[in-house]
Amino acid sequence: MNKNTVVLSLMCLFIGFFAAYFILENKELNAGDEPGISSAVDVAAIDEDTSAVNPFLAKDSDRLDAIEDELELVKQQMHELKYALQNVSASVDTGSTLSRAASSTNNRPSPVFNRRIYNIEHLIKGGVDAGNAEDIVRRKNSVELKKLELQDRAKRDNYLGTQRYNDELESINQQDVNLREELGDQRYDEYLFNSKQNNRIKIASVMLGSTAEQVGIQKDDVVLSYDNNRMFSWQELKDATSEGQLGDYVPIDIYRDGAIYSFSVPRGPLGMQLGATRLEP
Repeated sequence: MNKNTVVLSLMCLFIGFFAAYFILENKELNAGDEPGISSAVDVAAIDEDTSAVNPFLAKDSDRLDAIEDELELVKQQMHELKYALQNVSASVDTGSTLSRAASSTNNRPSPVFNRRIYNIEHLIKGGVDAGNAEDIVRRKNSVELKKLELQDRAKRDNYLGTQRYNDELESINQQDVNLREELGDQRYDEYLFNSKQNNRIKIASVMLGSTAEQVGIQKDDVVLSYDNNRMFSWQELKDATSEGQLGDYVPIDIYRDGAIYSFSVPRGPLGMQLGATRLEP
């Protein structure tokens, strides 16, 4: 596959995603009094005083906040896509294989679709004090600047997309800010909820004959923890099931209809399709 074909394919994929996103947003805004349709379960509480005076204003305010958050995420995704395209282009130009680059990142979540939003306003909205929020964003930006400098240097020296580039990028990624470690599980959970981000894993479906079905896990259950570790995203759960000794039994806590259930499951594939939702901590 030549460079033009690869780049054109990626651009078409992104344009399709971008168009679909705005079409869905327009449908939601045009829905009038009807609630917005989302892949996540909408369980966020609306301020009672505001909704009592003007419930439509409260709904519009929530929608505008959500749209602002999504636009910020789209900007970050466009930034990531730009350099992903550069990597593909450089890999083809230098004759290096994409398989080596892919093998070094197969075990890491995609930076485009799993990136949390980091900016001072968003952190403060999520309950982080202003001083700490500025420090976190400053350190986060420092890492991003190092990535930009690496990309510029690698492009000038003609090693963008090579194993050397991936090794240097991995070294920078290890310096990145881990907000969950910074805040701790409870404050991180509150931050995600208060900043209107998904903070729970919702089970979209359970495969017949799977481990999940056999132990009693059901569609629409919400995963709280796995192996006594709290879970906030489907990627975290996916990674956790592939760790440890295959077949060893670990606990998984499930939230269902206002109650918490605990099951014992073997490490390995559970046979569930996972989604995301938002629940108050």
